[in-house]
Amino acid sequence: MTALALPADDAAWLADLKKQIHGVRQRAALAINSEQIRLYHAIGRDILARQQEQGWGSRVIDRLSA
Repeated sequence: MTALALPADDAAWLADLKKQIHGVRQRAALAINSEQIRLYHAIGRDILARQQEQGWGSRVIDRLSA
């Protein structure tokens, strides 16, 4: 056996590790997407509230983008 070759039982273990890593990465990406959606919703809600308080045409978006 060379230094890079794995014993037979290690191949299955390595495949399982890769599967676990892939699963965790997918769950992390989904969690991040979910949090971003919550953030964007909150930002939109806050912008609408400011526009209602300050009146339409108060240039809320223009001020924020500046």
